[in-house]
This record gives sequence, structure tokens and C-alpha cells, in this order.
Amino acid sequence: MIIDIHSHILPGIDDGSADMEETLQMLMTAEQEGITHMIATPHYKENRLQTNPEQIKALLDKVKKACEEQGIAINLYAGNEVYYFSDIEEAVEEGRLLALNEGNRMLVEFNPYADYKRIRNAVDTVRGLGFHPVIAHVERYDCMLKKPDNVEELYDMDAEIQVNAASITGEAGFKSKMFVHKLLKKHLVHYVGTDAHESKKRAPKMKKCASILRKKFGEEYANELLYENALTNIINDN
Repeated sequence: MIIDIHSHILPGIDDGSADMEETLQMLMTAEQEGITHMIATPHYKENRLQTNPEQIKALLDKVKKACEEQGIAINLYAGNEVYYFSDIEEAVEEGRLLALNEGNRMLVEFNPYADYKRIRNAVDTVRGLGFHPVIAHVERYDCMLKKPDNVEELYDMDAEIQVNAASITGEAGFKSKMFVHKLLKKHLVHYVGTDAHESKKRAPKMKKCASILRKKFGEEYANELLYENALTNIINDN
């Protein structure tokens, strides 16, 4: 069983799935790939993509109903991928953001060229708000690629690290693959997500990634990355 904690499967809400037809195609692919649980994490970008929790949960209910009608057996949960911004405290207080499965893990992303100090300060801020920060696709940030020790420092600060399946398989490029494999060798990664945005090029595929993880990094660690960590920290924690 595989839990995908990072996906853009909700129709017409961000730059992910265009409509319900594509959403269902994505979910059929996910099921074929061995994914049993998915967290829908539409972007929240202040002043750009301000999805609201009620909208997300209502849309998710529609997707769940469509899955039942189509016989797609995937457990679905709500969340956000939050593009970090300076007024995040106010947004949390006003209930404008959704943590993963509405629990105590918040998926946070940054500008690819964000200064490391900003990311480190963001980890402190999010923790101060009562959440465990989950750093989305850590391999995309220039300050991490140039200095991998930064990832280890964030890990030691109790931030949790998510990488994309396509980076593990090499589909996101050789540089990302080498970087992520180094992190995996040090056991610095907590979760693998598909970051799926569509039914073709950025589909929710995990089978090839799972095979690589098991062969190269061992069955035990692979199970933690693909299922156990997310089950314990996100699915069962709420």
C-alpha cells in the first residue's frame, strides 16, 4: 500500500486537474500504481491562488462520490500546498489554510531560489504555529542543491522532508536524481509524493519509484517512505 501526500487531483481549483474527467483518470492511474491513499493538496498562494477550506472539502466530497460510482477504491483526504508568505500567522488564525488531513503537518513550498535563511525561519514560524512543517519537493530549492547540509539542518530542526517520485526515478532530471539519492542514503527523507498535476506527463505514478526504493534502499526504509510514516504522522494523527 502507498500513501501519496502531495497531489493536485481536485478539478479546476489550481494548476492541476482541469476537470472531473481528468481527475478520475488520474485516480484510476494512481490505483493501478498501487496508491491506496491520496491527500489532495491544491496550491495556496497568497493573493494568487487562495483556495479556501470549504471549497476544497466540498470539491473533495464530489470526487469521493464520483470514485464510488466508478469503483475507484482510493481513500482521499484534504490539505494544501502552502507557498510560504510573511502573513502566514494571520491566515492560520483565520482558518484559511488546510494542514495535511487537517492534522498537525503542513506542506510548505518556497520559491526555487529562496534564501536558505528564509526557509529556516519559515520552519521556526510554522513550528511556532503548532504544526510540523513538511518541506515540499526539497530537491527543487537551489540553496539545498548547492549545500545538501542545509537539508540535514532542517531535519535536525524537526522539519520533515518530502521528495517527488519523479526525482527518484530520474524523470525530473539527473541532477535531482543524484541529489535525492544522496538524501535517501542518509535517511533524511520522510515522505515521497507524486506531485501529480495531470493524467499524462505529470500523472500520479509511483510503481517504478517504489521498485527503486526497495532495491536500492531496502524494504524497511521504502515502506516507511511510501506508507508507514504517512500513516502514523498524517492519516492516523488526525
